[in-house]
Amino acid sequence: MATNAFAVKTALRDLAQAQPELSGYQVTYGYPSRAPERRWVFVGEVHWQDSEWATNRMREETFEIATVINCQISGATSEEVELELQRMAAGIENGLKANPSLGIHAVVTSDFIPKKLVSFPSDQVYEGQLECALRVKARL
Repeated sequence: MATNAFAVKTALRDLAQAQPELSGYQVTYGYPSRAPERRWVFVGEVHWQDSEWATNRMREETFEIATVINCQISGATSEEVELELQRMAAGIENGLKANPSLGIHAVVTSDFIPKKLVSFPSDQVYEGQLECALRVKARL
């Protein structure tokens, strides 16, 4: 199957690992192991929205790659956890602004989009998750 999604997913994971804002965070390709760290990021599901012929010899595909950012902070509030999630997401977003093609020549556009934010108390910590998606248009 011809797609750029797998290469973009790998590049997004590598970009997240390289961001100073995510230093000390577990960053994984797919869901983290059964015992994830207190702070983790996973680059996960891929959803294809569209694929169409751009010319008689080239197609363009549009897809989204789910990215989930999670953190637990002892003695924190919901607001503190959500601010930490925002800081982490900003690191990924800034990396993408500096390199929107992720070093992949076929990528035409990319946009990092927040989807869902939730925070809740959990066993002596406050935990939060920010679900985002990287929307990509790429040439095949």
